[in-house]
Amino acid sequence: MMRAGCTLFPVLLIRKLLSFLRLANRKAVVFLAMAGFLFLETGHLAFCKEKSNTANWSVENGGFFQNRKLKNQLDLIFNEDKETFDSSDIEDAALILISYLEGEGYLAAKAVGEISLENGEKTTVEWDSKFDVFLPRDTAAKHVRFKLVLGPRFYYDSLAIEGSQVLTTEEVEAFFYNEPLLFQDRKSKLFSKSLMQRSRGNLQSHLNTIGYFRARVKTDLVESDFETGACSVRVSISEGKKHLVDSVEVNVVGDGPKPAIDLQKYQEQPYSRFITQDVTRELRNHYYELGYPDATLKSSSSISDGANGEKRVNIRVDATPGPQIFVSSISYSGSRETKPSLIRSRLKIGPGDPLNPSLLERSRLNLSRLGIFDRVDYELEPDGDNQKTVHFNLDERTTWNLDTILGWGSYEQLRGGVLVEKLNILGMGHRARLKTIVSLKSQLGEFRYLVPTLFDSPVSLSAKVFGLKREEVAFEREDFGLDVGLARKFDKLGIDANTVYSIRTLDVIDNELIDSLANQGGSTVGSFGLRLGKDRRDSAINPRNGYRATSQWEWASKSFGGEVDFQRAEMSFSYHDEISRGLYWHAGFTHGVIGSFSESQGQIPASVLYYPGGENSVRGYQRSEAAPREGEKFKGAQSFVLVNLELEQAFSRSFSIVLFLDAVGTASTIDEYPFDDSLSSVGLGARFRTFMGPLRLEYGRNLNRREFDPVGTLHFSLGYPF
Repeated sequence: MMRAGCTLFPVLLIRKLLSFLRLANRKAVVFLAMAGFLFLETGHLAFCKEKSNTANWSVENGGFFQNRKLKNQLDLIFNEDKETFDSSDIEDAALILISYLEGEGYLAAKAVGEISLENGEKTTVEWDSKFDVFLPRDTAAKHVRFKLVLGPRFYYDSLAIEGSQVLTTEEVEAFFYNEPLLFQDRKSKLFSKSLMQRSRGNLQSHLNTIGYFRARVKTDLVESDFETGACSVRVSISEGKKHLVDSVEVNVVGDGPKPAIDLQKYQEQPYSRFITQDVTRELRNHYYELGYPDATLKSSSSISDGANGEKRVNIRVDATPGPQIFVSSISYSGSRETKPSLIRSRLKIGPGDPLNPSLLERSRLNLSRLGIFDRVDYELEPDGDNQKTVHFNLDERTTWNLDTILGWGSYEQLRGGVLVEKLNILGMGHRARLKTIVSLKSQLGEFRYLVPTLFDSPVSLSAKVFGLKREEVAFEREDFGLDVGLARKFDKLGIDANTVYSIRTLDVIDNELIDSLANQGGSTVGSFGLRLGKDRRDSAINPRNGYRATSQWEWASKSFGGEVDFQRAEMSFSYHDEISRGLYWHAGFTHGVIGSFSESQGQIPASVLYYPGGENSVRGYQRSEAAPREGEKFKGAQSFVLVNLELEQAFSRSFSIVLFLDAVGTASTIDEYPFDDSLSSVGLGARFRTFMGPLRLEYGRNLNRREFDPVGTLHFSLGYPF
């Protein structure tokens, strides 16, 4: 049988690309990827340089990242290509810097502006929080360098709480401190008057929400030390009586239908302005669905004493529906390349429908989510009696994107790559993406074509050609192939589902595996797969609450164009929660099994077996080193069960210490399912939270190591383990 890879021209292109990367010096390629990343991210590419005749800013003394952030803010606000900055520009920029620093706790901060004027002269001006220095109105500057004088960083040294009967001291403190940590440092207790007032407002709003409608919170700055930044604050709380909803009444003013919705579900709920907002929002949406876009709702309430000392609230809503309006026609402009059929497919409203503002907004969001427009808005115009036209204004975005990829793993170490993407192909919202990633252990090339809406349905279609060369612990793998898949998100269930057909060639070279049942040569695999996933974590890159569950199945058969028959099933589950003040626990469970019901186990390719171990598996081992072994040689597992447990203590917003236990059970043959051998490791790690995920330094020590196993392993990696 001819291998599938030999019949696919895109696969041959990927092969050539990976062959080139393989011949190149990997360190040089990764170095170039890093250099490209740094140049792109710092804006020093030639085509991104500022024009020599354009006025510009610079910010110093705030730290590298903060300097860059503040400069970008100024560039964003004053984004016109001005030849000079006038006095208003410079004064506004100084005000922005001072305000930002005050919000970060630098209440005594100053901004010293070194201004290079158009006539070649230079002048220096100093601003502080008083902002009582003004420039001459005829100022014209080519360059302004702001040197920041930060001063002490102010923080809550003490927080005295008075009068709280409902909330505990820790619950009140959580509104004023950035995070409820076991050890609060100054950075987690930043103080400024604006932050204090925001915390006061949030605390009072929370008390109102849980039924203490008359609750009032007052904050006083008792003392502040301008040498050290220490601040003493008093919080005075007056909660009052708890308020409960007694009844909800709707009175229709003028013509229009009475609402056919049940509002008595709000009875006995804690009363707050949010309850009133929920009632009016539900009524407004009801009238919108009927085509009353101009419906007005006015709420009022009356309060009486309850039998148990609480307050009872009666809510009354006066509804004025207004005229019923229908859509006469829909038009759009600004779609130079986008097909009208694609735009129509994203609209949730059409001619002849009741004019529902909620559906108009959903249509606008659907168009925005295509990712091909920078701006989407709409206008309404009268068109006779009880009719209006809808016109969408569209602004298409640039269709080419270029991004760089940079990462680190303890096994692959440094990795870098390039991602090139073409948007809105054929004017149908299709996307094409070419990705190449190189590390010190692997090379990956991938071309993917995506149809986001197949036949105007919520199902997407994708085709991917890929090639992978990677050095594993006991062999080197070469995978080339084609995937064609369908995907859909079930919003009500929160489940992502996708099914894929895959045809790929799998080769094992430089083999150091023991002579096991697995197929250690090359083979072609044709298979169908199904994957289901549900993610309810608070963050995909730094989770601390919630869970994620996934399951996937693969059925490979000669009937699907391959040379082997096997079935594979995998499932995983992770959970994250807070135990107490800044203390979190994390748990992960993963199970996989592969076997063949119709053929011998010996024809299963060695590269699809399981080789646990590594920074995201059993951390006492390097990648794949926890696989079954005999002596010095490894063999793949047909079944494994992996459990990860972590206890994380946060010491600041960014830094935490982790204690972990990893355990894995493996079976080298299906007859020994689920496992006949087990390994475990315990360890300690430090994590620093970044926007790309946690930067992790972890050491795992093996508890029951085999002969030739390491005592332990030190990992330095980026990203969450499970």
